[in-house]
Amino acid sequence: MKNLIFSAFVAAMMLSACGSKTGNVAETAETVDSLTTDSADVKTVANANIDSVKHTKDYINQRIDTIYKYKNDGQYCSESYRALEAEAVKLSEERDEIYFDGDHWMNGQDIDPKWSYKVKKIELEGDSVAWADITIHNFNDSRVKLRLLYERGDWFVDDFYFYYKDEGVIEELREKEGMKEYISANRKK
Repeated sequence: MKNLIFSAFVAAMMLSACGSKTGNVAETAETVDSLTTDSADVKTVANANIDSVKHTKDYINQRIDTIYKYKNDGQYCSESYRALEAEAVKLSEERDEIYFDGDHWMNGQDIDPKWSYKVKKIELEGDSVAWADITIHNFNDSRVKLRLLYERGDWFVDDFYFYYKDEGVIEELREKEGMKEYISANRKK
């Protein structure tokens, strides 16, 4: 009984700590706290509410803050992205070349001491896909769109979309598509 109450209290505290930036997350923590009872369903209720919190724009915005704090492919990219990346890296090492010449987190090769990013818009597409439109400042502002995939209980970057002007026309570069093309063109037959 004491363990259930303590577990519910810890879950509520974690949710309210995550909600310090936004009211919606804090309100959900209060809901979890009010739903916790003496029953065996406490963990189920808490997990269901934590999962629903993870499907809010506020949570996704906070997740992007964490992702950009560490900028680590292995920790914050989807399984399918990492599998493609591993195959592209292996091929490039075999060919003694670089398949992608830049840092997708920084959106460039060099880093401006005033580098920054700002989330402009987040859109949810069902329960497993979200889009984050961000502006990255790295010597100048550029638009980057992240395709996020919900897997393993959280959101992970599944693709990077970069936008640039070519002769006055805005072009889109999809990183996963580029990796697939590189792999296809260089795979030993």
